[in-house]
Formats: sequence, structure tokens, C-alpha cells
Amino acid sequence: MIRNALNHLHEHAPTPEDILALPAGAPFGTINIDTDGCTMCLSCVSACPVNALVENSEKPQLRFRESACVQCGLCKATCPEKVISLEPRLNFTNDALNLVVLNEEEPFECIRCGKPFGVKSMIDNMTAKLEGHSMFPDPATLERIRMCDDCRIVAMTNEDTQPFFAGHRPPVRTTDDYLSGKISDKEDSED
Repeated sequence: MIRNALNHLHEHAPTPEDILALPAGAPFGTINIDTDGCTMCLSCVSACPVNALVENSEKPQLRFRESACVQCGLCKATCPEKVISLEPRLNFTNDALNLVVLNEEEPFECIRCGKPFGVKSMIDNMTAKLEGHSMFPDPATLERIRMCDDCRIVAMTNEDTQPFFAGHRPPVRTTDDYLSGKISDKEDSED
């Protein structure tokens, strides 16, 4: 209703301006994103209480609808990269009603299976931050970050370099193995 009232006033103004700057703290405006520093983690999307920021389920893309933004600042406070700034203003153009793309990247592909997941900037950022961490002592363990969730689990279960690895495990045996004669009492005592 407020937007309709403001649009009515704009239509009848003697010299209407399409974009009107507002003071800090105003409940209308847009956001600006430094795309060079954005890793497309989409934390801001989760934090936005009015769905002004939305993701695209088809590809890594951050979209924004200015008419929905209330300038609460939760996106700015939530952003781990600190690349979001608020710009209070009233936009009377139709652009304020449409979803605009603020940032997009190509998906990163798993180094094992080629399945797309995440985005390159996020994977590179995580790899750089975890390099030298005790849980990633060598390049092979660090490569797990470049794998999709399925391949990462397979890689971790097949490696002997796990920090919690307890040594060789005996094969799992079931009652059917004993009843079918596949395992003798002698083999059982050897393990």
C-alpha cells in the first residue's frame, strides 16, 4: 500500500524523479555487491526476511528485487566476505519490480565425476583458507574439497590417511556367511 501511495504521488509530482536518494535508515532501497569478493555462498539469501534476495535453482545466480527490500541490513551483517552495502533510495521505475541478477558464476565441477556443485570462487576460497590446516596435511587430502559430496565420502573411506583411521578392519560377516559354509571356524579364529 505504501508503494502504491508513493507511486501515486510520483505520478502527480510537478517534477517527478525516477530515483530518489533517501537518508540512511530509510525502509526502501537497493543493495550493492562487490562481485569480485563475492563467493556465491548465498548466506544473504537465507538471511533475507522478505525474499528480496533469491537464488536461481537452475544455476549459481544471486538475484534481487528492489521493491521487496526493507533495508534491514541482515544480508550485510550475514555476508562472510563483507561485500554487501546498502543504498537507501526510492526507485519508481519498473526495474524495482523485476528480479535483477547481482552476481552469477559457472558451477564448479567435481574433479572425480564431473558433477557440478558450488562455484569456482567459493571452492578456491575454501581451499586457500584450509591449506596448511592439520586436517588437510597434504595435497591429496586438500583435493577432497574439490569433490562433490558423494565422491568426497568415497575418497575418505578409501584412504588410509584419515586422522581417525584405526587400522585394518576385518571384513563384515553375517549369520548367512556362517550357515552357508563360506566361513569355517578355523578362518574365524585366524582373524
